[in-house]
Amino acid sequence: MLVAPSALWTLLWAPICTIAAVQALLSVFLLRSVRATLAAARPVANEIAVMREGLAMLAALEFSTPKLSSLHQQSQGANRSLAELDPWFMILRERNKDWLYQLSLWFALGTQTALALDAWRARHKTALLLWLDTWSEFAALSALACDAHENPEDCWPEISASQVFFEAAELRHPLMLHEACLGNEVSLGSNHQFWVISGSNMSGKSTLLRSIGLAAVLALAGAPVRAKSARLAVLNVCASISINDALQKGRSRFLAEVQRLRMTLEASLQQPVIFLIDEIFSGTNSKDRLLAADAVVRTLLQRGAIGAISTHDIALASIADHGGTNVHMASIGRDPLDLDYRLKPGITPETNAIAIARMAGVPV
Repeated sequence: MLVAPSALWTLLWAPICTIAAVQALLSVFLLRSVRATLAAARPVANEIAVMREGLAMLAALEFSTPKLSSLHQQSQGANRSLAELDPWFMILRERNKDWLYQLSLWFALGTQTALALDAWRARHKTALLLWLDTWSEFAALSALACDAHENPEDCWPEISASQVFFEAAELRHPLMLHEACLGNEVSLGSNHQFWVISGSNMSGKSTLLRSIGLAAVLALAGAPVRAKSARLAVLNVCASISINDALQKGRSRFLAEVQRLRMTLEASLQQPVIFLIDEIFSGTNSKDRLLAADAVVRTLLQRGAIGAISTHDIALASIADHGGTNVHMASIGRDPLDLDYRLKPGITPETNAIAIARMAGVPV
C-alpha cells in the first residue's frame, strides 16, 4: 500500500479544513430552510416512487382513445426526470443510520440533498404539476374501469341537463355485497323535491343516504351505478353524514354540523344541489332542532335544491309540508329488530331503542 508523505498531508490539511469550515458555516446558515425542505420531502419520497412507476407503465402502453392517448403523451419523459431524485431520496432515508451518519455530517449530505431537491423542483416545477395531474387522472380512470369490469350488473346512468332530479331503480350501496343488499326506488325532483326519512335504529336510513350520494358521485365521474337504472341531473352533492367533533380545534359535533350545513347553503347559490343530511341537528333540543332544520330545508328548497334528511325525531316530519314527502324505514313484524331495509311511505309507526337496550342487557 502506498502511503502519502506527511508533507503532502500537511499541504492538504489547510484547504481541507477551510472547505470543511465553509461547509459547516453554510450548513448552519441554511439550517432552517434545509430542515423545512427535508421535512417536506420525506413523506412524499415513497409517493414519488409510486408515481414514477405508474408513469413509466403509462408511457410504455399504447391507447386508441383520445383521452388515454393524451395522458400517454403527457407521461413521456417523466420517468427519466423523476429518476434523478432516486439518489437524493436514498440519502434522505439513510443519512441518520449508523453506517452513513458520520459521513453525512462530514460531507453535509443533508444540506446537499436539500439544495439538490430545491434545484430539481425549480427545473421541473411545471412538469411535475402536469405529471401529478396525469397520474392521478389515470389512476382514477383505472379504478373506475376496474369497478365497471368487476360489477357488470351495474347500470350506466343517464345524465340530463334539463331539470334538477335524481332517480334510481333498485339502488344499492356499492360497497356491500349485491346479494346482501336490498335495493330501493329513489325519485327526487320529479314528484318529490325532498324526503324526510324517519325510522328506527339500524333500519338503513344512513345507508340509503350514502347510497344516493355515492351513486351521484360515481355517475358524474363517468362510472356505472349500483342500480337497475339511474337518471340524474348535473348536481353538486352536499352531505352531512358521520360528522365528528374536533377536540384540538375546540369544535363540538353540533358546531361541525352547522359549518357543514353552511357550506351546503353557500354551494346552493352556485349550482343545483342534492343535499343528504343524516340526523339533522341531533345535538340540540327538540324545539330548536325543528325550527333550525325547517329553516335550513326551506332555504335550500327556495334555491332549487333537492335531497333528503333522516331523523329519529318524528316531530321533524312536519318539515315535509314545504313540498316534501314523508317516508320511513322500519321493521316488518312484531320483532323491532326484524328489519327489511325497504323504503315505505309515511311516518314511521315505531321505535326500537328499548329493544336494543334490552338486547344489550339494560333492564328497561
